[in-house]
Order: sequence, then structure tokens, then C-alpha cells
Amino acid sequence: MSSDGRTLTTPVDWTSCEDKPHLEAHEAAHTITLVLTRKRHSFVSENTVCDDPRDGLVGTTLSKPVSDRHITDTVTHSTITPFDGSHLDRPGYLPHGYTLADTVIAPGNRSNPPYARAQKPTWTTTYQRNLDRGGQAGYMSISETKGETSVTAGTPVVINGHSARFQEHAGGSRSVTWPGRGYTVTLEAGDPLMSRGEFLHIARQLNQ
Repeated sequence: MSSDGRTLTTPVDWTSCEDKPHLEAHEAAHTITLVLTRKRHSFVSENTVCDDPRDGLVGTTLSKPVSDRHITDTVTHSTITPFDGSHLDRPGYLPHGYTLADTVIAPGNRSNPPYARAQKPTWTTTYQRNLDRGGQAGYMSISETKGETSVTAGTPVVINGHSARFQEHAGGSRSVTWPGRGYTVTLEAGDPLMSRGEFLHIARQLNQ
């Protein structure tokens, strides 16, 4: 949810046989019902194998802020508690060539973003280097979850006065996680050109 409470955004995936899904909101005085609409290409037969999976972000703008209205999923009727965008951490420093991405690359999972709804309000913001420009690519994701959770795995480090844990992962990615200000933050990056020192510098330059 955007900081002004009027835009709701979610990660989605789709195939080459479909248009990018469309998110709609049906508003009432005390409720908001979200509908994710999928549309298969009319020229694609039912027997066509749909490969080339894609992923991205879709959003919808409300007529007024969410406020205390109850948000539900029209299919499952489950309650949706959005992450308040006014609490998002933003990078004070980005390496050259990094830009905000229209996708989610979640910590610990490079290829399959976590589209299943989390139990707690959670959001991941992803930045990518040399996106669609050729050259050596890289990514960096900031994931934030409401509530402080202690992490014991990894090497102890300190991020702006908070006890944190740093880990190197298979495949060349690295992450650092710490609790603070009522949230648990994980910074993950997969970039062969980014040193450990630069990675930790990015973490220490995050700000709201």
C-alpha cells in the first residue's frame, strides 16, 4: 500500500499465453474487495503449451485512502493486511546502473517470487543493474516484515546499531537480516561485481 493509502500493489506471474493480469478494487464504505483478472490470448488454442513464464507488479488506485476499511480477496474471501508503504526503507546509496525494477526477487529465491500471501504484512522492493541494457546484470532486494524476529544463522554484524546476521548463499548471493523499529529487514544481493564491503555499505545507508 502506498504511503498515501490510495494505491494497492501486488506481485503477479503469468504466461506467454496471457495478457498481464489486471488488479481491480471494488470499494464500499467499510470494505474493499480485490479482484485479479486474467485474460488468455484469443488466438491461443486450449491445447497450446504456455511456456515463457513472466512476472511483475500490478496495482490499482482507490477513490480514497484505505483508512480502516477491511480488505478481502474476492476468490478466497481471506483478509488482506497490506504493508504500509510509509514505513518502507529506501536505499541512500545505489551502485552505478541500478534502477527500481517492476518485479520481485525475494531473498533466498532468485527465480520464483513469493506470490503466496505472507502471514504478516511484508513487502519486497527490488532494484536491478543493467536491466534490459545488456552487460553483466545484478539484483538487490529489500524485504521488510512487520514485527521483529531474531535471526541466529550467519555471521554477526552491526547495522546502524542493530544486531544483524550476514550470510553468503549458494549461487553467489548474500544477505543480511536485522530487527529494528518494529520490523525485520533483509537485504539480499546477487551481483558478482558487488563486494561484501559495498553490500554492507548499502545496508547501512537504508533509510525511511
